[in-house]
Amino acid sequence: MIEQHKPTTPVSQLRPIELPPEQPIDVGRYANALRRSKLLIAAIVIAVTGIVLLMSLALPKTYSADATILFDESQSLATTSTTDAERQLATIQKLLVTRDVLARSARRLPGETVASLGGKISAAVDPTANIVTITADAPTAKRAARIANVVAASFLARERAAELAGIRSAEARLQASITKLKGTPGSKAQIALIRERLSELSLSEATAGSELQLADAAVPPTRADSPRPVRNAAFAFVAALFVAMLVALGRERIAPRISDSRELERLTGYPILTEIPKARHHFRDPQAALRERDAYDALAAVVAAQLPPRRQHILMLTSPEADKAQARVTAGLSRALAQAGETALVVDADLRHPALEQLFGMEPAPGLSEILVAARQGDSDTAGEMIVEPPTSASPRRTGSLAVLGAGEAASAALVTPDALGILFAELGRSGFTCVIFNGPPFVGYPESRSWARHADAVIVVSRPDHLHPSDAIELRNQLDLVDTPVLGHVVLDGH
Repeated sequence: MIEQHKPTTPVSQLRPIELPPEQPIDVGRYANALRRSKLLIAAIVIAVTGIVLLMSLALPKTYSADATILFDESQSLATTSTTDAERQLATIQKLLVTRDVLARSARRLPGETVASLGGKISAAVDPTANIVTITADAPTAKRAARIANVVAASFLARERAAELAGIRSAEARLQASITKLKGTPGSKAQIALIRERLSELSLSEATAGSELQLADAAVPPTRADSPRPVRNAAFAFVAALFVAMLVALGRERIAPRISDSRELERLTGYPILTEIPKARHHFRDPQAALRERDAYDALAAVVAAQLPPRRQHILMLTSPEADKAQARVTAGLSRALAQAGETALVVDADLRHPALEQLFGMEPAPGLSEILVAARQGDSDTAGEMIVEPPTSASPRRTGSLAVLGAGEAASAALVTPDALGILFAELGRSGFTCVIFNGPPFVGYPESRSWARHADAVIVVSRPDHLHPSDAIELRNQLDLVDTPVLGHVVLDGH
């Protein structure tokens, strides 16, 4: 009796493996990568195309001329089939470039040798038309045509001479046979046959070499066969464009950048306030100035709507990395707020890279750095006196104004200390400005930027997504999380 034991552990059933769904190709990312690398692509294409074009123009010209030899099967006694004809054509192609033919040709071409002709002559066969083409290359058109014709004539003369020599050798042997047969019994019939054969050979001698004929003599070409600068440059342009695009896409794979505003918003968690169009020459495109002004007006409206009602608001503009265009955005927003009725003061707090004075066309003068020096010394009165009060309007209606406080003549990030900032912001709070806008230092890698942000009511980040690595955006978010100041969002530069 066989005992059957039930398995104590369940046996798993095999299940088909489900493949992960295919990820769609992010065409937009690659398109943005190509757009960002347009200068690199243009440089590669222009450099490679230019080099190939210059090399093509510098190379010596070479002209090619063709002479055509026709092989007439009807005149060949040895050729009886298509296969034999093809074999005969292949033999002719080989014989055309033999040392004997080249030596005959060199004797008729001053300055040429067997070795030099060997590098200038080539032969090709068209078995469907029974044609052999002799191609000659030379520095001039006339020289190329002459070489091709001389080689063709030398080959035809050699072939005729070889055929005549064979016929005459056969005639000599037949004459010797007749001499031996004379006087022998029964030789009359044999001698008659031999004389008939001699008649045939005489006829063949008259038509010797007729199966090979010069069908078309070479003529001087009208243009050089090589180099062809335009053709070479066109090929180089296409190849360079392909290589440049591969380089741009490869760089995107190695060092990816944020593709667009939506990805920047997703990585940082901060909304996009507005997109400032790419700066252009306004005198060439008047509509560009209007679009830029509208973008700053829209940004000022968004900022005013998001800030709580207070007597004075303090804004700080920063960026993930050093960017001169941040000062341009700060100036544009300040003007828009002043035009909206704010009594605004714009302060250049980027003491490492001051730029506001130049943007507003101001001469270097004492500014923020001198105020911070006085504040560090505890001289709050001097610091307060250096903050110029806004002008008093005689109109009962609220009108805006804009004052600019530059970085000063002794700008240094070492001046930013907690005590000095405390005195500065206390004096600003007692001033008559309703809105103070700071052009702050970059937030990543600049410790003083957090000190400025802690005294602000809100922070606005000026960003170029196509210049940022995804890790830069994450680091920016982590740094902003270290301060309690609200972040209104991003102002995207060079938006489309």
